[in-house]
Amino acid sequence: MHRPTAPASRHIKVAIMEESELVVHGLRAMLEPHSALISVVAHRADGPAPLVDLTLYEPHRRTAGVRPAPQRFPTRMVAFGWDCSPEAVSTEMARGAAGFVSKYLPSRRLVWNLLQIADGRTIVDAWTPQAEAEKAAAQKWPLTQRETEVLSMIAAGKANREIAEETNLSINSVKSYIRGAYSKIEVSSRSQAVLWAIQHGLLMPTEPDPVRATLARQPVQPVRQPVRQPAGRQPVRQAVVPPVRPGMPAAR
Repeated sequence: MHRPTAPASRHIKVAIMEESELVVHGLRAMLEPHSALISVVAHRADGPAPLVDLTLYEPHRRTAGVRPAPQRFPTRMVAFGWDCSPEAVSTEMARGAAGFVSKYLPSRRLVWNLLQIADGRTIVDAWTPQAEAEKAAAQKWPLTQRETEVLSMIAAGKANREIAEETNLSINSVKSYIRGAYSKIEVSSRSQAVLWAIQHGLLMPTEPDPVRATLARQPVQPVRQPVRQPAGRQPVRQAVVPPVRPGMPAAR
């Protein structure tokens, strides 16, 4: 499904409530390729408000020297920040912001959001690279949370009965999760599943290594240490006494 394109004839003016000229010039340069749709003007918090469609502001940071945004907004204001946590977003929206956009957004996506907000829509786009990476990893990982837990316990060398006791599952449920995991990772034996789990980081460092655990169960042969003689002394040699046979003279 393709996202509808914004009308090319629509042009909006956006003010940036920012004390740093570096940030203002950086955002202007970023949006310059989209000058047909949007233009940027600077706006100091202590100066008169320019006549614009939207005003970008950074949500209040508890940092010395940073002016907080007004508690009530006289015009359509859009929060524009690095902190995109649910708490930060909900706080600004509750204060009356017309939208919340992330500073991580690429220029095309930022322009699209601002055009939508200028048309009266409420837009929240808290995209971050970390959230995108976590989403991609979650989509790529084939196992459910319970299947992952069971497979990691298999890799730790636990039997099905032990897994059932530690997870409060029935033995049939454990077997069902194992079959489901085996099917998804395309293995057919417990040894193959252990190898897959180790290759994908499911064997935690605190868990015993199955190979070392096997070696530890084998009997250990005692090693005889040679008897060390005191320094400066020659080793004492014991005389070998031949057995005495009947009729032989006794040794003198």
